[in-house]
Amino acid sequence: MRFWGRLDFGQRAGFVASVAVIVAAQITLALSLISQETSDDIERAAYAKVILSSVASRTSGLIAAGDLLTVASELNRLVANDVVAAATVSDVEGEPLVSVGTPMGTAHYQGPLKIGPDLAGTLSITLNTRPADGTLRWTITGLSLIVAAFIFGITTSLYRGYANRLWSLIAKVSQQNTTSREGDPLEELDSALSALPLDLIDTSTPAELDETAMRSMAVVTLSLDHLTRYIETLDEVSLVGYVATYEALLKAVSQMLGGTTQTNRSQSLSMSFEGEWRGMSPPLRATVAATLIQHLLPIAERSRRLKFSAGIGVSHSDLSHGEQASAYAGLYIQTALDEAYTLAQRAGTAIKLASSLSDSTEVTELFETIDTADGDCQLGSPTTAFQPELEKQSRLLQRRLFPDVGDQADLPF
Repeated sequence: MRFWGRLDFGQRAGFVASVAVIVAAQITLALSLISQETSDDIERAAYAKVILSSVASRTSGLIAAGDLLTVASELNRLVANDVVAAATVSDVEGEPLVSVGTPMGTAHYQGPLKIGPDLAGTLSITLNTRPADGTLRWTITGLSLIVAAFIFGITTSLYRGYANRLWSLIAKVSQQNTTSREGDPLEELDSALSALPLDLIDTSTPAELDETAMRSMAVVTLSLDHLTRYIETLDEVSLVGYVATYEALLKAVSQMLGGTTQTNRSQSLSMSFEGEWRGMSPPLRATVAATLIQHLLPIAERSRRLKFSAGIGVSHSDLSHGEQASAYAGLYIQTALDEAYTLAQRAGTAIKLASSLSDSTEVTELFETIDTADGDCQLGSPTTAFQPELEKQSRLLQRRLFPDVGDQADLPF
């Protein structure tokens, strides 16, 4: 482990790569030798079969005649071949009758000696086997060592080049002309960066314009200041259900008009409408949403047997949250959120519009607007042409949210 600890990263990588090359070469060599040995065994078996068949046909009759001298002559001619090391003729009981040569190796083969259908004995031969080729093993091993050394050198050389670049960066960052290059350069670079003053560490990313935030947005806020009085009269479970009714109202209306719900102020709930949606601008959708909520609150009272009332404020912003919800857009729309909350607190049970919406042509064509004594703009009744559409949407929401309450024809807008 001490040896390993003294190596740098490049030397360690080169060492591991070199060992991998050597191991891979030895595995390949072993597989090649096994394949070669298997092929030789198949070849020897085929050769032995031919020899046994040829010699057995000549010696069977000699065995029957008891001419063992001629049998020995046949076996001597067979052993004279460099391929066959030894040959033996045995009787039916396995006792050797004639044996020639010295059996060496493990390549033993035998075949029957038959006279007609009868077994006369057994012919056994031993074939010479080629010695293992040590030259091939040493050649492959030597080449693998050469390749491993080459890889080790290349790896350490490449790492040394990158290490020199890292040390140069460390010198620039630390602003020190040090010639000491001991230790891991990555750790030294990390230490040098950590030692920099905070004002020199730039972690900012280039700001990209979020085009989706360039759409206008309208906000509807319900003021629920009366919740403080309900805390003393309702238990926690009932209070949660009470607020959940408001939340269900806002979610249903916002889904109908392509908006989103959010909670951004204490004791209030809000909806926001961004961009055009089915030909309707954000101010018009926000105004319609506020009107529907105001109409559904009395229906909620009949269904839940509790008092539901809220001041509603509607405001407008030239920017919206956008898909990226950037910090700039979030800060910009705070003014619209504050304005809607303030209007809702002053609205009582009515709907008050921001000054930017009171001049909206889309809103004034479909709704009456009333200037109040305190200088605010209050939303009035819808026009006769638009009222049927509002009643239709209100009935759809009522059947979805409060199916236990019948049609509320007695609650005009």
